[in-house]
This record gives sequence, structure tokens and C-alpha cells, in this order.
Amino acid sequence: MQIFIKTLTGRKQAMNFEPENQVLAVKQSLQEKEGIQVDQIRLIHSGKQLADDKTLESYNIAAGATIHMVLQLRGGSSSATP
Repeated sequence: MQIFIKTLTGRKQAMNFEPENQVLAVKQSLQEKEGIQVDQIRLIHSGKQLADDKTLESYNIAAGATIHMVLQLRGGSSSATP
């Protein structure tokens, strides 16, 4: 099935996957095409962040769906400032 990934620049990229493919497979393909490390990619569909070990069909992602790619933010403080 063909799905669309909306990249960081707002461009829509068509990609082909099977419904039983894991989200991690999508991230790996994006790493090859966009040059962004898998651990920096977050994928969002219907307002939910997609977990690497889940399948596309488990999120009801069907042909023609659009998934948004955003970058994982790194760093920052884990403690609140008083």
C-alpha cells in the first residue's frame, strides 16, 4: 500500500509498505531517503506518536494515509527550576 510521509520541509513523500510492516521499517526507509538517524525520527498519525514495535495496521493506517515526521528533541533539563 502507498502511504505519504509529510517531511520536515512540508514535502509529501510517497512510500510503499505492507500493513503488517512495523513502524521501525518506515523509520529505516526515511533514514535512507532523508539521512536522518532512526532514533531522531518521530512519526505522528491521527495525533498519536507511533511506537517502533507496532504495525501500521495496528494504528489503522490504510493506503493513502499521511504520516507526519518530526524530530525527536534531545537534551534539556530533567529537573524543574524552583
